[in-house]
Amino acid sequence: MTDDKMTDMNNRIDGREPLNESHRYFIRLNADEKYQHMIFLVSFFILAVTGLMVWLPEKAFDFLGGAKETVFTVRSFLHRLFGVIMIFTSIYHLYYLAFKPAGRRWFVDMMFKPGDIKEMFHNLLYLIEARDAPPEFDRFSYKHKAEYAALIAGTTLMSISGLMLWSEFYWDKFFIDIAALVHGMEAVLACLAIMVWHLYEIHLRPHKFPIDNMWLTGVIDEEEMKEEYPLHYKKIMDDPELQKIFIQEGLKRHG
Repeated sequence: MTDDKMTDMNNRIDGREPLNESHRYFIRLNADEKYQHMIFLVSFFILAVTGLMVWLPEKAFDFLGGAKETVFTVRSFLHRLFGVIMIFTSIYHLYYLAFKPAGRRWFVDMMFKPGDIKEMFHNLLYLIEARDAPPEFDRFSYKHKAEYAALIAGTTLMSISGLMLWSEFYWDKFFIDIAALVHGMEAVLACLAIMVWHLYEIHLRPHKFPIDNMWLTGVIDEEEMKEEYPLHYKKIMDDPELQKIFIQEGLKRHG
């Protein structure tokens, strides 16, 4: 018996399926982009929780007893700390877009194009069953681009208003009142966008539920690539240089 057959048999005896050594994956997030996303995710979650604490009635924290003052001191520290981390992550992202080849490619691919409007109406018609097939999406669809634009606008507003509130002694009360209003309303809008839009679009759709692990692995398999981003798939397969950038060979179990 050959070594390959022996390995295959041992795998089956152990309850494991044999590996397919030529499985092809497509990179959606490279290592740099994954780290940026992870830092931003952690920062956003902590900022949302520590920010919500200010909005809740003070009586909601009476169960903390004498520790309430300490808890809110820690809350203030964490909110400012992760606010700074988010700002520096955003600044690094701008550096990434301007000076890294992968970042410049991201920027170009993420820019709105006239075809995005056509793509949006095509998709809307498909969703109401007026079209037989969805549009062929490129690397980023109109939905990704709209969400990315909202992220940039929201982060900018939150950063500026947050820094103003942090340095309130240097500002007239009129500007502080505006900053507080903008900061609070944008925070609510951002949380709703994440819960209602981003979570469903990325994780809660039927074929993704309960979670899409692409944000951890950075890759999707070939079948998903063909289904979700057929136009980008075709571009990659027709261009050897893009294949070097976006294709990653890996292992996958059968079954």
